Amino acid sequence: MKFINYDGRTLITMHLRENRPYRPVPAVKGKYTHAQYKILYNLVLRKKIHKGFFEYILVELYGIKDWKQLDYQQMYELIHILTFYNYCH
Repeated sequence: MKFINYDGRTLITMHLRENRPYRPVPAVKGKYTHAQYKILYNLVLRKKIHKGFFEYILVELYGIKDWKQLDYQQMYELIHILTFYNYCH
């Protein structure tokens, strides 16, 4: 048996359902939009995501603890990951 050390981003993306491909969005300057905020808010409520898991995802993916520091592309990626993450593991 061979043990391999993975970084946090790799471990998170390995648990996406059906290996959904991530389509990068075009470069948009500025912070996240209000619509993205509403999507994230409803997603956290619907999936019952706990604060600890949410902070873990933010630290591993972006190295921050405050989601308000995300820009447009990061918020898009976070929504994608939380939508297709396999929570059954």
